[in-house]
Amino acid sequence: MIYWNDFVCDGITYPLKHLHPEIWEFTQAAKGDKPEKVYKIRIIYSLHCFTVKGGTKLPYSDNRETRSFCFTRYEDSKMLPEIIKTLEAGYVYHTGRQNFLRIDQGTAKEYEVFFTVTRTQGVDLQIYIQSAYLRTRGHTPKAGKIRFAIIAYNTLIGKKISPPRR
Repeated sequence: MIYWNDFVCDGITYPLKHLHPEIWEFTQAAKGDKPEKVYKIRIIYSLHCFTVKGGTKLPYSDNRETRSFCFTRYEDSKMLPEIIKTLEAGYVYHTGRQNFLRIDQGTAKEYEVFFTVTRTQGVDLQIYIQSAYLRTRGHTPKAGKIRFAIIAYNTLIGKKISPPRR
């Protein structure tokens, strides 16, 4: 698991503790004859949540790559833990690949959060936040809608999640 080191620039420390791995208990409400289901989910964030491509200006590295620290993405990343813990409210969009997209509209601009959900040891599921940034014109189109509870359940039982038809 990745515990990010704080970033220091011009004597100012930018803490990244809000992006450390954590365990979240997601409760899927009972529906009809189906009982309530509680999932133990590990949440992990990539450095793409607070960096941009290219590592020469303000380099920040993990064990795979070096990118540039981005003050805008860093500030926006502070919303991520709450966005992830409210995935059940509203919809998630299937990208057509193996990941999903949540578009948070809680601010004046749309904030895109790309993530995967997998089974893993020690918990029921793992959410890996691949990237997150303000939505720009011409960016990823919204794909088919799906509820997070369906993603969680199908992933847990090993059922493939196909993109919904448009």
